Amino acid sequence: MRIFICFAFLFFVFVNANCLSAQNATISGSITAAGKGVEAASLSLLKIKDSSLVKLEISDKQGSFEFDNIKAGNYFLQADVVGYKKFFTPTFEVSNKNIKLDEIKLTEDEKQLANVNVTTVKPLIENKIDKTIVNVDASTTNTGLSALEVLEKSPGVTVDNDGNIKLRGKQGVIIMIDGKPAYLSGQDLTNYLRNLPSNQLDQIELMTQPSAKYDASGNSGIINFKTKKNKNNGFNGSITTSAIIAKYFKNTNSLNFNWRQGKVNVFGNFGYSAWKGFSDMYIDRSFRANRGEPFNKYYEQHTYGRYSDYPFNFKAGADYFVSDKTTLTFTVDGLADNQKFLSTSRSNIYDSLHNFTQYNDATSNNYNPWTNFGFDLNLQKKLNKGAELDIDGDYIFYYTKGNQYSNNYLYNPDGTLYDDPNAPNPYLLNGNLPAHIDIYSFKADYSLPLKNNTTFEAGIKSSYVKTDNDAQYTLFDTINSKWNYDSTRSNHFIYKENINAAYVNLQKQFKKLSVQLGLRAEQTIATGDQVIKSDDFHKNYLQVFPTAFFNYKLNDNNTVGASYGRRIERPSYQDLNPFQFQLDRYTYQQGNPELQPQFSHNIELSYNYKGELNVSANYTTIKDIINDVLITKEEKGYYYTYQTKENIASNRNIGLSVNYGKQLTKWWNINVFVNVYNNKYDGVIDSEHINVSITAASMNLSNQFSFNKGWKAELTGFYNTKDYVSSNILSEPIGMFSLGGSKSILKNKATVKVNVRDPFYLMHFNGTTDLNGFVADIHSKWDNRRLIFTFVYRFGKTNGQQQQRRKTGAEEEQNRVNTGGGN
Repeated sequence: MRIFICFAFLFFVFVNANCLSAQNATISGSITAAGKGVEAASLSLLKIKDSSLVKLEISDKQGSFEFDNIKAGNYFLQADVVGYKKFFTPTFEVSNKNIKLDEIKLTEDEKQLANVNVTTVKPLIENKIDKTIVNVDASTTNTGLSALEVLEKSPGVTVDNDGNIKLRGKQGVIIMIDGKPAYLSGQDLTNYLRNLPSNQLDQIELMTQPSAKYDASGNSGIINFKTKKNKNNGFNGSITTSAIIAKYFKNTNSLNFNWRQGKVNVFGNFGYSAWKGFSDMYIDRSFRANRGEPFNKYYEQHTYGRYSDYPFNFKAGADYFVSDKTTLTFTVDGLADNQKFLSTSRSNIYDSLHNFTQYNDATSNNYNPWTNFGFDLNLQKKLNKGAELDIDGDYIFYYTKGNQYSNNYLYNPDGTLYDDPNAPNPYLLNGNLPAHIDIYSFKADYSLPLKNNTTFEAGIKSSYVKTDNDAQYTLFDTINSKWNYDSTRSNHFIYKENINAAYVNLQKQFKKLSVQLGLRAEQTIATGDQVIKSDDFHKNYLQVFPTAFFNYKLNDNNTVGASYGRRIERPSYQDLNPFQFQLDRYTYQQGNPELQPQFSHNIELSYNYKGELNVSANYTTIKDIINDVLITKEEKGYYYTYQTKENIASNRNIGLSVNYGKQLTKWWNINVFVNVYNNKYDGVIDSEHINVSITAASMNLSNQFSFNKGWKAELTGFYNTKDYVSSNILSEPIGMFSLGGSKSILKNKATVKVNVRDPFYLMHFNGTTDLNGFVADIHSKWDNRRLIFTFVYRFGKTNGQQQQRRKTGAEEEQNRVNTGGGN
């Protein structure tokens, strides 16, 4: 009944919208070259009488443009794009009816291309009414970094020491690569982004309130990484290499190329990195039977780990322009990585009087080779009456054959091996951890422009995912000197999930008011089977997700908006996996097959001034929030602590953010972002009721300086106040700054850059947790201070025209895969 009512409401709006008309008219159209939309074309609306300028607009990614609120009169359009001949439309008359112009088709200006070398300068931050855009190459201090490190500098984004990402103080972010989900989550998403070099990125889009066209996953919104791609005629591209001097030397390299001839466009992006580093962590835990009782045991743990990654990633494909209205695209991408992490740990154990009684020495060796391939076939078709059809089919697989070796030796204070009557000593555990994930996805999107500034959109999507994890553990028998199968930890977990979705979206322009209403329905069918333990579960549920957007243009400089959306956050595939990952015999991670999805309601109010100032207020409620929790259990006189995920609480978030970007002088550009928010958690952790609230803030500052003869400099930084990184781990303030410079050389075909990241080693993590059974203090640091030298060389023809980055069919599933590795 609810679905029927929602659809009936949309139909009512649709019918009535077509009955209304505006006093002033809208002029719309598209601009193309060689059958593809031209982005960032300059379009001038001129009066016939004196050729005076009435209004200026820029075409979007698809080459579409629109002039709204145009008074009656006689006009013509002028189109300007570097590398193409200037174009003038025939004259036309505007009355009180909207006008759809014929397609503007540009032709190349060979003389201009031969004599002009064009460099496009983009601002670091672009504030749009529906999203914030970070132009990665616009920042000198982004060179030599990973995608994750660029992200943590982005406005409104916070990344904790475990790589968990928040957007405007809210958890539950969906990560996409070129509109396609990363299919990763947790620590494995962190590792993927750490292995993706910034020199392969073009833009980062931050969307806090996506429309019904997007998957409903992600409580706080979507972060979309756009990789570099163009479609210039001929052969062109760039080569980038970085030397990173830190405690352990690092190196990143990438090649981007494009070849365009006639109806064929071939593109590729290849990268190889040698990435080494360390993590240094201290955890002090004080244990008790219950809150209010004295502590009866203390553990002081120090773990030092070294990791190494040698990832090779690529993306290659081809566009075939069948006709002006039909384009076929095939893309293949992949990642191969041999991740290694070796850690040594010592845990000193004290009794209730803080007398030193024992210590445990542990070494953990984790080898995690990952292979990932993805294949995508896309059809884009322009139909009659301006309608468009976009069809995607995807297949993606991940495979790993990981191994884990954990060796633990429990000693007396005098250094002799402790004779443990309850457990083997030494405690030697080996794990063979193969995993295979297959993902199939199909989606189709349809859009149709209607009369009176109305657009109708609809689409369907179906995805099927199968994960197969077979954890095989063996424990060394110290008495008989042999390895025995460990049935308590070994498990074979098979998870299957099918999500079927459909959406409708309606957009309407009423003079200065634009309205967009959408509804998405998603059915989830999931089964989980623990083969060895003969334990399984089945889930089948249907949910609807309405969205609504209202924007009112007060005048050319001021726009206000309001939006609402309901969203879902499903558990990642590996978070459902009940396997254990050992740090030492007393500390480990474990999945939770009992996890349920969490749901959120998001309301936002926004104000935009000239695209320079953007103010946004939000109110969000989340039910059954999925959080990291630390659980303690006591067995035979020893305390064991493990980290897992649980639906622990409800969450309420209230926030206010301000983003200001301005070209202050000819040589100085500044962007300031401040977000103040309050988070409140109310729920249960380890049988204890929690009710906590905190007001926190995050701040980002970027200063860019441009000087003569190709010299540039930059100073950036961020600072986050004390905040809960989950509902039970309170982080102390954290921040850092970076500075850098660059110089264009070789007639602007190359650039050299120098970047100093966190020169005073300010960034480290301090946190505490206080629960019923224990109190823990956590301190960690990593290889964050770096001196980075980068060289970029661009080759071939550049005419300023950028390839439209198409979104592929898989919109959520890849965010929920884990791929393991270091920090």
